[in-house]
This record gives sequence, structure tokens and C-alpha cells, in this order.
Amino acid sequence: MSKALLYYFSGTGNTALCAAFLKAHLEELGWQVDVYGYQAPLDNVPAPTGYDLIGFGYPIHAFNTPLAFLKFVKRYIPKGTQKYFIFKTSGEPFHFNDSSSHKLYRILKKKGYQFVMEKHYLMPYNIMFRYRDSLAKQMYLYLDALTKMEAIRLSQGEVDKPHYPWNHQFLSVLLRIEWIAPPVNSWITSVNRKKCINCDRCIKNCPNQALYRNKKGKIKIHANACSLCMRCTMNCPKNAFRFGFLNAWKVNGIYDFKKIMADPSIPSYYVYPHVKGYFKHFRKYFNAQDALLRNYRIAIPVEYPPESK
Repeated sequence: MSKALLYYFSGTGNTALCAAFLKAHLEELGWQVDVYGYQAPLDNVPAPTGYDLIGFGYPIHAFNTPLAFLKFVKRYIPKGTQKYFIFKTSGEPFHFNDSSSHKLYRILKKKGYQFVMEKHYLMPYNIMFRYRDSLAKQMYLYLDALTKMEAIRLSQGEVDKPHYPWNHQFLSVLLRIEWIAPPVNSWITSVNRKKCINCDRCIKNCPNQALYRNKKGKIKIHANACSLCMRCTMNCPKNAFRFGFLNAWKVNGIYDFKKIMADPSIPSYYVYPHVKGYFKHFRKYFNAQDALLRNYRIAIPVEYPPESK
């Protein structure tokens, strides 16, 4: 039996869901799959020894791999020779995301691992603005279908060449200035004590253990630990965070996929040939994924309205 180990970093749950789908679909094909989600303190990190395939997953931050995950891979992943793949999530399909893994790729190449493929999955934004439930449902359905396709490709031993265009690499390097943003933003982040119900969910669930209560009982952030993953603000039940200079862009409230999927009144699509505005730029992505799914004889997960055909 082939064995796979998936390491992932997830802020608000999209990459964790991606890892769960990959695990399920690989297991359907007879794999044994173990999963390790980044969560401080980083205790009992499993070694990749004895595994045939390693997966590394993350949400794209400013066209880059999150710094916390890069540090994790550099420190906790020993040298090896196994094959590995990358799975990553973001809220937009733009090609500037194509080179987000190039630093991660270099770290793993130096450690001796063999790249086989990388896949970018669209999932709802956790910053800037909230996606409609119909779009969240469409993305969830495609995530399920596309991770099934990826599991098939991995099982068949398919290999892609890494593709990191130099101009996209240059942009991602420039935008690493975002790595200095968490400390600055932490200094001007506050919690409204009138709204806060002292549930401490933000403190308990922070992947970096960046939040704490000071001697006066106020919630504060260890400036050098925050990674701007937005988990605290999105999961706060009372929307009590004033999240620094990102406050106007924060999204509060999780995407309840279980509830969304169970609600027949929510359409299973939002992006289709007649959509206008910002999301018309997503049509090319979904058309390309439809073509890939057909190649692997996987059903298109969305039934579009008749007028769109």
C-alpha cells in the first residue's frame, strides 16, 4: 500500500478543507494518508520517513507562500528523496499566483525532494469582501472534483515541470514586503471589550499562538508571531476585532459549507458565461477546469442554466 503524508498551513479553513478532500480521494484509490496541520506549538511533527509521497499545502498570501509555513518547512522537514506535490488555495485565478511556490520549491529541492506537480484551487476570500454563498458552493463543488482528479494523477505517477515565470517571481519577491506587515498591523489592532464575550476562541485557535491576554485582561498580539491569516477576525462570534489597517477589508463569519451545501435554495453556480463585473475574469479558470475534468472522465460538478449553454 502506498503511503502519503500531507503537511499544510491553513488560516480560515480553505487549505484544511483541501487537505481533507485530497486525503479522502487518495484513500478511495487505496492510499494510506496521514495529515499534519500547522498549529503552534509545533509538537510531534511527523517525519516523512517511510512515506512514498509528501504533500505541502498553503493559502497564497500576497502571491507568496506564507512566511510561517516556509520557516516550518525549513526547520521541521528533514532531508529526503521522496516525491512531493504542492496544493495551494486563493480567492482569485490570476496568473500572478503562479509563482507563489518558487521559494518553497527551492527549499525542498535543496533538501533533496523530487517535485511532481502543483495545483491551485479557488476558494472564497477571507479578506477584502465576502463571496456570495452561491459562489462558495460552486468553489466547494469544484474543490471536491479537482482534488479527485489530482488524486488520480498522483496515483498514476504523472509529473509536471515546475513553472514559475520570472516576471511573476519578481512580483512575488516585491510583495514579500507583506511579511513585515503583521508586526505593524498588530500594534494597531484592538478588541472592543464591549463586544467581546471572553470566549477566548481567538487565543485558543490562533495557528501561531500569537494572541494573549495582558495583565489588564485585554487581548493583545505578539507582533512577531502573527501571520495575518485572518482566523481570529473571521471566527470572532461578536465581530469584536478592529484589525488595524486591514479593518475595512476584514471578513467576519465563516463560510458554513455544510449549511450552504444542504440548502437547495442556494444555486450551485455563480460564475457562468453571462456573469458580469469582477467575476467575469473567473470564467476562464472554470472553463479550463471543466476541460481537465473531462479528460479524466470526472463529471462537471455544476449544472449551469440552459441559457448559458
